Amino acid sequence: MKIVVESWDRRFDRLKPVIKKSARKLANFLKKKNFHWEIYLVGEGVMNKNVLAFPAPKRFPHPDIKGHTLGEVFLNPEYIKKHGEDLLFMLIHGFLHLLGYNHDKKSDRIIMQKKEQQLMEILKGIHYA
Repeated sequence: MKIVVESWDRRFDRLKPVIKKSARKLANFLKKKNFHWEIYLVGEGVMNKNVLAFPAPKRFPHPDIKGHTLGEVFLNPEYIKKHGEDLLFMLIHGFLHLLGYNHDKKSDRIIMQKKEQQLMEILKGIHYA
């Protein structure tokens, strides 16, 4: 398993260790072992949203990466904080989108919300500032 966490804004460098630790904990809990996942911490100049997730296209060649590529999650800690949201919750939300969860229909939303609650319990006790 390879999890890459990059900060496109130096203000968010301090968040990289807790994001990586949380991402690894989520992946281990869901038994995701042989994969590559990229997480980017960006500011409002790049993205004026809380989270965006881009699943990797099926059968897209990545000769430099061993295993399956899940995709990329972009988090905007500034936006998340400004709107009273939780950074780790948004990490979970993006991760679930990479795994195929969505909230298009009410039934999908209910399933995704239950999984988000379950995963928030897994991350309980992880703190970030």
